[in-house]
Amino acid sequence: MKPRRNPDVKSTLLPDGYVVLVSSQTDWAHTLTPAGALVWELCDGRHSTDEIAGEIAGMLPAPVRAPDKAEIDTLVSELLDLGLLQS
Repeated sequence: MKPRRNPDVKSTLLPDGYVVLVSSQTDWAHTLTPAGALVWELCDGRHSTDEIAGEIAGMLPAPVRAPDKAEIDTLVSELLDLGLLQS
């Protein structure tokens, strides 16, 4: 599966690296951590969750722990359930 962002969701990057997602369908706001924000950006319909995990691992400097595949799968699953992502 190559998840992609729902076009009805507006994302706003905050100064601290967090991202706020607002769905026009539900009017709910959701906040993602900086690592979650990286996952969100890579959910473009071209990357599988395996590829997203590899991309993020290569982006972060050595002392920062990248989310593992299971964490990414959980986040993607939650975002799919909320209708923020599409499969």
